[in-house]
Amino acid sequence: MQNRRIYTLPKLKVEVVNSLENSAFCARCARLRLTSNGFLKPCLMVLDNFVDVLTPLRNGADDTELQKYFMEAVRRRKPFFQPSKADPKL
Repeated sequence: MQNRRIYTLPKLKVEVVNSLENSAFCARCARLRLTSNGFLKPCLMVLDNFVDVLTPLRNGADDTELQKYFMEAVRRRKPFFQPSKADPKL
């Protein structure tokens, strides 16, 4: 990560990090993605961790019920690239 690009803008710093095979980046990821077809996806690299939220929305799910689907997506999150025990950054 020492050679990453860093752009400094007014009131903003943007770092471009290659997430592929980057255990430090992967271990700290806290994002959920919403796909165009209505699924929550906690990791871009994993192909079997989708959680359907569109169907419950179409069936009239309230906020309490939807929260269960978001919590399930968070439960499915795990680092794809496991950090090394010797990695001092973690």
